Order: sequence, then structure tokens, then C-alpha cells
Amino acid sequence: MSSTDPDHTLTSLLAPRQDAPRLLALTILWHPDAERIGEQFIAPSAEVAVGRFAPPFAAPAGAALPLGHRCVAREPLRLHYRPDGQVALAPPASRMHLEVDGAAVGAPLLLAAARLDAGVVLGLGGAVLLCLHWMDRLPDGADMPALLGVSSAAIRLRGQIRQAAATDLPVLLLGETGSGKEVAARAIHAAGARRAEPMVAVNMATLNEALAAADLFGAEKGAYTGALAARPGWFAEAGAGTLFLDEIGNAPAPIQPMLLRVLESGEYRPLGARRDARSQARLIAATDQDLAAGGFNQPLLRRLEGFVIRLPPLRERRADIGLLIRQVLRGWAARGGAAAPALPAAFVDQLCRHDWPGNVRQLAGAVQRALLDVDAGLAPRLDAPAAAPAPGPAGAAPAARARLAELSPQAVLDALQQNGWRIRAAALALGVSRPSMYKLIDAHPDIRSLAAIAPEEIDAALARHGPDAQRCAAALRTPSEPLRRHLRLRGGPA
Repeated sequence: MSSTDPDHTLTSLLAPRQDAPRLLALTILWHPDAERIGEQFIAPSAEVAVGRFAPPFAAPAGAALPLGHRCVAREPLRLHYRPDGQVALAPPASRMHLEVDGAAVGAPLLLAAARLDAGVVLGLGGAVLLCLHWMDRLPDGADMPALLGVSSAAIRLRGQIRQAAATDLPVLLLGETGSGKEVAARAIHAAGARRAEPMVAVNMATLNEALAAADLFGAEKGAYTGALAARPGWFAEAGAGTLFLDEIGNAPAPIQPMLLRVLESGEYRPLGARRDARSQARLIAATDQDLAAGGFNQPLLRRLEGFVIRLPPLRERRADIGLLIRQVLRGWAARGGAAAPALPAAFVDQLCRHDWPGNVRQLAGAVQRALLDVDAGLAPRLDAPAAAPAPGPAGAAPAARARLAELSPQAVLDALQQNGWRIRAAALALGVSRPSMYKLIDAHPDIRSLAAIAPEEIDAALARHGPDAQRCAAALRTPSEPLRRHLRLRGGPA
């Protein structure tokens, strides 16, 4: 193959290595033809001309085509990557409306390298949106549909997941709330040798400290008050598959040494049992906390760190936002049997420029609310600033506390009532993490802890509403997840 062949040139330049250079890339964030979203042009040189008929954009292994839409001027805008790391942008000599990060541009300007680190959103003619960013990875075939993305960060993440899946090491997933930690865990399981075995997912923040050991390791009949029959724990349910422990930083302190023992010896003892049991399950854990800085069991942390994967926040993969929006639109169409309402390009531009502290989860919620607005004949609104500052290690906790303080008790109650008293769904609706949702519930004057409800009142609710845990939870004004666990422990329906 000739060394001047573009594919050969890009392969040589972007082949994974420690000193791989960064190349300018353009990714289609939005296009009147939705199938074009996510297509890319990676520039093999320092000069790029972007117009209606050039350059060619393509998906991996797909046909390369220009933007082609009449809203894009024939006369190109020009980009020049300078030796000092800045990118010079020269608007086209045409009437095409050009925006850079939401601001109209009619004269040449310089883009600092740091702006390309975040991704610069270019609006062409009011209908096409491009992301100008760096690439240091070759596009891949994206063989993990649940982990969408064409950015270097997304490609790197999929590569790490393939590496982790090829081993039996414990995996620790680090990432902000909403960044897709459970999705990544399921991808590791699906890509590994245990894919035919069960995967059991547990949110450690939901565990009752008194019953956590029984939930995880099982219990014999009579091991505790209310244990009317022996039951397996989640380790036994996972069998030779995968046990995913989400929010591992919220694991009750008494069970952390028990988890360490399983990782060290493969053995555990069910509550009330006389003999140890063996676990064959692979362990994957996830957290959005700094476990090294708190009171977490440090030997357990070292064991969990067999293979560590950091999930990038959405603000570090802006080039993927268009694909994620399209995924929500397709989900809407699949559920409703009709195409999703059209979102205005100006609104999509706002979505693409927002920094999304709640990450993919928050983006999905915003798009779904916008679709409801458009479907009702209203203009969609983004109820958030277009560019929230990226949280730093020192500012993350105060920012989170400020966000929680903004939520009124009525908003928390409404979220639970509208989502069947399910904590996870209510947290998604409010754009907060599940641990934060628990804090809001604990502080709420009108939401009751299950432990504070008399058994007779629970029995009365069951008599009125039968085995419907959501209706019982609504009647008792308590979250449905703890109620389901309580019913299961009693041997009743859940």
C-alpha cells in the first residue's frame, strides 16, 4: 500500500502508542439526515477546508460523503492547525450563518488548544452541527452498542472493557453519577467467557446494614428474626457469572471484611450456617467516590483494584452527544411506534454545548422532556446553563450539596409519586445520584422509613392492595425497593 494512501497515513499516525500525536477531527453532531450523525473526518494534515462538497465524512467501514446539505456553503470555512497548538478559523466568503460555541462569527478567530480539548461546536447554516476536537485513536467498529461513541475517550473505554473482559480479575469502575458504570459492567460480562452465566447487579447504597450480610451471602432458616426459610444470597445467585456491586463506597462497614475474604479465598459463610460456601463469581464494583480518602477498607480497595477503568464524563466526550441524542430519539420511536418529534437544531446546539454534570443520564432525561414539550406543541427548554464549570476534586462536594439544596421537598415527593415510589427512577428524574436521593428521602418530613412503620400497618396495606409493592409503597409513603426486600425476607410476594 502506498504511504500516501489516506487510510495508511491515519493508521500510521493514530496507531495506539504512548507518544501518539493528536490530529484534528470533525464529527457530525447533527444533520438533517440523521443517519449521518457520528460520521467523522480526521485531518491527515494541518489544513482543513469544510464546505458543502468537502471534506468526506464517514463512519467506520462506511462510505465517505461530504456534508452535502444546501444549508452549508459551497465556499468552505478554513481551519489551520498552528505550531503553537492553536487553530485558526477563517469563515467562508458567503452568506452562510456560522456559529462557534453558540456565538455568531463573521471574522477570523483563533481557537486555543484547550477549547479543542473540550470540543468546539460549529453551527453551519442553522441545520448542521459539527464538533471540532482532537483524536488520538483510530475509529473502531463500535461493537458494543450500549457504549456509543466515536470520541477518543469512548474508543479508549471500549478497548479497556475488552481487556478487562479477557481476564478474571476484579474490576473497579470509577466514574461520576450517570456516566454509565452499570452499562460498562454489563459490557464486560457480555464480552467475557462468563457471558452465558448470570449477572447479578446490586446497589450497595440500598442495603439495610442489619440485613446486608444476609442479602449478599445468604442465610439459614431462623438466622435472624423473620427468617422463615433459608435463602441464597447474591453471591450464590451469581453462580459462576458476575456479581456487580454498584456504589461500593456505600457498603456497610461490617460487611467490607467479609467481601475481602471472598476476594482473597473465594469463601464466605451464609448467616447462621455452620460451614463455609465457595463463590465462583467474578466481582465488578463501581463508585463515584474517592475510596482512598475516606473510611473505606483499604485492603479491600487494593483487591478491588485488580483492573481499574475510569469512565470519562460526558464533558470529555462532546463529540458523542449527537449519537446519544439520536439513541434517545430511536428509543422514543421504538416505544411509541412512530417517529420522534423533530428537535430544532438550535436546541440541539444547546444540548451539545452543555457540560452535563449528570452525564449521559441527565442528557437522556433532558432529551425526553424536550420530546414531550415538542409533542405538546411547546418549544423545548434546557433548564440548565449552557456551560457549567467542570467540577474539580475540591469543588465537587460543595457543588453537589448546592444542587441538593435547590430541590424542594415537594419536588422530591413529586418525583417519587410520579415514578411509582422507585428510588432509582426518581433519582433519574431529578438528575441526582442514588446516594443523594437517599439523603433527600431521609431528610423529608413526609416520606417514611420502612423501619419506622409498624408491622400491623404494613400488613393492612398488603390486605388492601395485595402483592402490588408500588401501590403498597404509595399507601405507606415509603420507597418501594426497601418494601420489596422486606416482603422477600418475609417469604411473601415482592
